[in-house]
Amino acid sequence: MMVASGSISLIIFSCTEEPQSNEPETQVVTPPVKPDLSDAIQKRVENKPEEAVLLLRKHNENFPDSPAILIQLSRALADSGQYPLAAFRIEQAISAGADKNLLLECAEIYQLAGDSDSAQERLKQYLSAFPEDLKAWNKYAQTLITSGNETEALNAFEKASSIASPTDCLLVANLYTKKKIYVKAEYWFRESIQRETKPSVLPLLGLLRVKFLIGDESAAEALILAIEKSYPSELNNDARSEDYSSLIIRRRLAEFGKREVVVQNLSISELAQELLSEPKKVIPAVISSGPKLSPPLSDSSYIEEKNNEVEEISDENIGPQTTLAEAFSIENTQLIKPSPLELGWSSFLSGNYSEALIHARDSIKLNSKDSEAWRLTSQAHFQLGEIREAEMTILEAIRHNPNDLKTRMDYLNIARETLSSNRYLVELEKTHERFPDSGEILWQLARRYHIVNRMPVTAGILYRKLLTIVPKGSPLYYQSEMELIKIQNL
Repeated sequence: MMVASGSISLIIFSCTEEPQSNEPETQVVTPPVKPDLSDAIQKRVENKPEEAVLLLRKHNENFPDSPAILIQLSRALADSGQYPLAAFRIEQAISAGADKNLLLECAEIYQLAGDSDSAQERLKQYLSAFPEDLKAWNKYAQTLITSGNETEALNAFEKASSIASPTDCLLVANLYTKKKIYVKAEYWFRESIQRETKPSVLPLLGLLRVKFLIGDESAAEALILAIEKSYPSELNNDARSEDYSSLIIRRRLAEFGKREVVVQNLSISELAQELLSEPKKVIPAVISSGPKLSPPLSDSSYIEEKNNEVEEISDENIGPQTTLAEAFSIENTQLIKPSPLELGWSSFLSGNYSEALIHARDSIKLNSKDSEAWRLTSQAHFQLGEIREAEMTILEAIRHNPNDLKTRMDYLNIARETLSSNRYLVELEKTHERFPDSGEILWQLARRYHIVNRMPVTAGILYRKLLTIVPKGSPLYYQSEMELIKIQNL
């Protein structure tokens, strides 16, 4: 009985005892819910960016890798004028996996911060992903001009030519004029005129300058009179007004004599106004009776001769009735035969580097001392990846025109690829010695000491010197100030 009772008690005890487990208890951790950003966005809408920044920074502490928070934080910082920090935050967002189209917004923020180099780089990255964005090509061209890369800027403008504004067309035309590619310059000046909603004098003055530079005096004269008729006295403000005065006097000296105009000390506008005004009519004198010592002025043949002279003056090709429409008519426009150098630069800007090389060599055959032709040859070789040939030909360009800063800049771009770091620094120093007033060269030298050679003290001295050379408020001035701040905070 006792054994049976103990067995029953053991069974009951084993049934009521809870099972023991050696495994640790697991706790369920609920991940934090991502915050609603509507409050921060509302603060931005209400033009309270500082309050939006405070909210978003708290969210960023909890979710440091959230692209959505970083994007909104960047925009709020930009709204409050803190552009360098805004650029930093949007760069974080892109690194965290945000869409590549934010590269365009990033570039725009860098532009607002005055960092044109970074803006240019981000636009370049954006266009490699979205090459069909014409507006972005236009912005890219603007940043290239700011940094002095005029050739690349023209290439970018050409890609966005269909959406170019009249101001863009005028800018492109002036760049082509500067590079002496007059065929392209004339085309873009005319495009600027055609795309204007409200006519202005600037593209007309640019077209006049092209006609004068290529020696088309007939077209230049027609433009002078047409411009003066539509925009009185504007010619006086042009830098070449004295050259235009000489041209008009040389071509119309006989007519000024007939009109009894004393041309000395007259401005170009006054000369043009004289030609545009009606000629003085010959009024026959009243003849008294009696003997005469000379043929009578009332003689019919004499009066007829004077009247014929008046008709000849009135029937000049360029006269009071000349209009801008007539000045631009096909009959009054002579086609320009482009030179090999012009054809070469046109091909280069279109990306046809091999064809540009052929035209450049043709130009060198005509004039072996043409520095610009050698420079084009070098640039074409460089784009084709023929670095050694590019170096040899740019040195030849420098030999024929040693004082051209643009050619020296091209040489430095090539030398960066061919020379060692120390040798390149020596070349940069030499270029600075030859062109001490060039802010762009001094900027490159300062950056070289700062970034490559890790010599912040020397770089700081050069940055301060740069502040005395470049205009206050210019992009280089602003960038130099920013770099000095960075050096001081090291």
